[in-house]
Amino acid sequence: MFKPVLKDIPENPGIYLYIAKNGEIIYVGKAKNLRNRVSSYFTDIDGKPIRTRKMLQSARDIRFVVTSSESEALLLENNIIKTEKPRYNVRLKDSKSYPFILITEGEYPKLKIIRESGEKGEYFGPFVDVGNLRSIVEEILRVFPLRSCGETKFKEGRVCLKYQIKKCLGPCENLISKNRYNQLVEHIRTFFHGDIDELKEHMESEMLRFSEEMNFEEAALMRDRLKGLSKLFIKQTVVMPDENSSVDVFVPHTFENVSGVTTMFVRGGKVIGSKTEILEETENPAEIIESFILQTYSILRNYPEMIYVTGLGDDEVLSEAIAQQAGKKIRFRKRGFTSVEKLCIENAKVQTELYLRKLAKRKDISEKLKRILSFKQDIKRIECVDISHLGGSGTVGVSIVSVDGEFLKAGYRKYRIASAENDDFASIYELFCRKFENVKEGTEKPADLYIVDGGIGQLNSAIKAADEIGSTAEFISISKGRSIKFMKDQQDESIESVHIPGRKNPLNLKKNDPVLLFIQKVRDESHRFAIEYSRKLALKNFKKSPLLSIEGVGEKTVRKILEVYPDIYTREDLSAEIISKMCKIPYKTASYILEFVNSLK
Repeated sequence: MFKPVLKDIPENPGIYLYIAKNGEIIYVGKAKNLRNRVSSYFTDIDGKPIRTRKMLQSARDIRFVVTSSESEALLLENNIIKTEKPRYNVRLKDSKSYPFILITEGEYPKLKIIRESGEKGEYFGPFVDVGNLRSIVEEILRVFPLRSCGETKFKEGRVCLKYQIKKCLGPCENLISKNRYNQLVEHIRTFFHGDIDELKEHMESEMLRFSEEMNFEEAALMRDRLKGLSKLFIKQTVVMPDENSSVDVFVPHTFENVSGVTTMFVRGGKVIGSKTEILEETENPAEIIESFILQTYSILRNYPEMIYVTGLGDDEVLSEAIAQQAGKKIRFRKRGFTSVEKLCIENAKVQTELYLRKLAKRKDISEKLKRILSFKQDIKRIECVDISHLGGSGTVGVSIVSVDGEFLKAGYRKYRIASAENDDFASIYELFCRKFENVKEGTEKPADLYIVDGGIGQLNSAIKAADEIGSTAEFISISKGRSIKFMKDQQDESIESVHIPGRKNPLNLKKNDPVLLFIQKVRDESHRFAIEYSRKLALKNFKKSPLLSIEGVGEKTVRKILEVYPDIYTREDLSAEIISKMCKIPYKTASYILEFVNSLK
């Protein structure tokens, strides 16, 4: 095991970087005193968490960057985690920005969901569940039907289908006054500020006023909006008495030996979102809470009036780092919000229990997979490979990664296949040759099991690549068999076959077998990723598409086809009717395209 010369390490504040043999940064940490912090790694090594021991075994060098303060070290550590993604550092599993609600600027504002905070307007959030948020926005726009068209369409000054189906009030043709339109916008603001009772009272008084003025159409419209608002609003628990309070709450916790951090966003005294992040292995959440919070705000880019953190000793370093990152001072609290903390702990317990149930299920599938394949080692990291053809103009391959049953998108890879066109066997051989070279060089991690999308021929091509490079990797493949149509629903066994090296006949598991369902899930994810990559390349190079050689087929039609079916050259389930309907092109054109594609097979 590598061990640095401790006397050569400075005693200043700064960051230390553990480096693997290929020069990869595998861990970055910050320290008030670099020498003391690094030396702590080499005392009682056997008592260290497994993750730390693995990191020390992989390290071949250590580097330092001295900083002027501990807060500067914390910011630098956070930047390196974002850019280098060291494998042994805690990283937020969902690196996407949180969704916000935006009311845009302008004479006739729009309401939309947005992740980046660059556009001008008024923001509400952050929220956690974007799917739930979309349904909320949809309901809000039913009650308060603001326009949703783009600026170009709006400036045309003609009502669109949204007006016809009563999902817009036609501001483009001045069918609603600017004053009335902005009243709707104000109602939405009131809703997101949490003043629901005030909003209801205002709408009820407006309904009565319209009735007294004998304007029954407007009164009925206001009545319908009130009904819609009642359906939409679910009374939230007030967790803070100050209705203007904007607080982000971070509570580290450990239950059943599973550590995590629960984040809760409170706006207007009410909870608008909560998320529990489960940490890997046996890391102490109190030790990584500073890094965790900085990473959260690197994604959020939106700061509350106050941050409430439990389990944090001295908050001075974090407070200073956040102030530098935010460009303003944020208040910190470590006690006093008992009701919010209690709610976080309740959520944390529920989420930890769900995680443990999922983990037990995944371990069960892993054990069954190990038994079925007669493997000696555990199966934790699985990769699945898929090949996609672009009709003679290029072949691409992808591999996706699943670790302990969860997809690891940071490990997904794309390959442009150079040596073969429309030849699955040669393409898979090339892909695995390159993959195993990458594993040797340390730029890719080896998998415990490789799944190939295809039959015995594709499987043998992968094994050939492994044998030639001296890899002892384990493989299986999955292929679709044939089934008599009317018997398909009556048979218990799946028509999909699992091919295992050295076994004469393929394995046919029952349709509902958890192992088969898992293999299918992994295969389907690789296929989705391959199609996504194919679509991107096909649209980028659509002017070189063989489809343009068909008489009467122009660039506009080809774009439509490749947007929907980038894998059209390998699809066996398409008919002229389906292509015509899905791509919105004439049936005759679809027939010519299908005939041409079939001639290439």
